[in-house]
Amino acid sequence: MKKLVFITFSMVLLVGLMAGSIGTETFKLGVVDSNRVLLNYQKAIETDKILKDAEKRLKEKLDIKGEEIRTLREKKTKSELFLEQPKIAELQKQIEQKTIEHQQEFERGRQALLEKNQELMTPIFKELEELIIKVGKEEKYDLIIDKQATLYFNEKYDITDELIKLINANAEKAEPKKENAETSTENAK
Repeated sequence: MKKLVFITFSMVLLVGLMAGSIGTETFKLGVVDSNRVLLNYQKAIETDKILKDAEKRLKEKLDIKGEEIRTLREKKTKSELFLEQPKIAELQKQIEQKTIEHQQEFERGRQALLEKNQELMTPIFKELEELIIKVGKEEKYDLIIDKQATLYFNEKYDITDELIKLINANAEKAEPKKENAETSTENAK
């Protein structure tokens, strides 16, 4: 019920904003698919590759630990009939210890990936947000909303492609400055 009231209020507000500007000036609306912008933004693509490579390394590390556990379990199963109880208990203890190590490694790796994701993606999200605000002000948009917040919109309001071009162009402009700064630092040494 509250959701319906909120949606109704939002629609009334949006219609009111548009109606208030009818006759005096036009209401300029923009819709952006921020997910598509990120999927086509070179920095976000590079960041995703870094994260996927780290995830792959973690998986390989965990697979090795998992294989060690499987080997110990097989050894225990095959030798249970031939070993005395203390030896079987020792194998079981090793299996449990390796299982705990595997779980701890998984948790540490997962946490490290989450932290790295946040560290790398936060500036990218901020950059996209700043670009949307800049475009909104420079091109005099009254409202820019994310596509995910809409049920339907006319494609003529979609500014996603424009933002993809701008964010990649801005990154290309910033990259030579960064390279020049690194070269200057190296030359100073």
